[in-house]
Amino acid sequence: MHWQQAVLLGATGGLVVEIIAVWANLTAWQRDRHRIRANSRKRALPPLTRYIDPPADALVALTRLLMGAGAGWLMHDQVTGPMAAIAVGAAAPALLRQLGTARTVQEALQASDISQVPRAADTVGASSRNLAEGAIE
Repeated sequence: MHWQQAVLLGATGGLVVEIIAVWANLTAWQRDRHRIRANSRKRALPPLTRYIDPPADALVALTRLLMGAGAGWLMHDQVTGPMAAIAVGAAAPALLRQLGTARTVQEALQASDISQVPRAADTVGASSRNLAEGAIE
């Protein structure tokens, strides 16, 4: 796929995620208004600004667009169709976070203190304990 097309479709994916996030905030606002109207006629209805903050939301939308476009550009050689490019853009925050936190084998081997590197048995044991504790609660 041409990189220009992948960038535009990736940005579209980022925009789709932001639209879904704004929609979730609007439905929470609507739900709370309905709940208050059903329970009490004298209470003030919550203002929309409690659920949507235009400056912050606009900045988040811009960064999601840019991250989607960047992910589209990074992955343009691997993306084969428009829906895949949109999906890459929608997943951009998670993809870029994963790339940013990935440790190479060399970094793991050169750790100054070997006790900082978790053993697989410790990780599995902790996960099992967390699952068991969650099941008990």
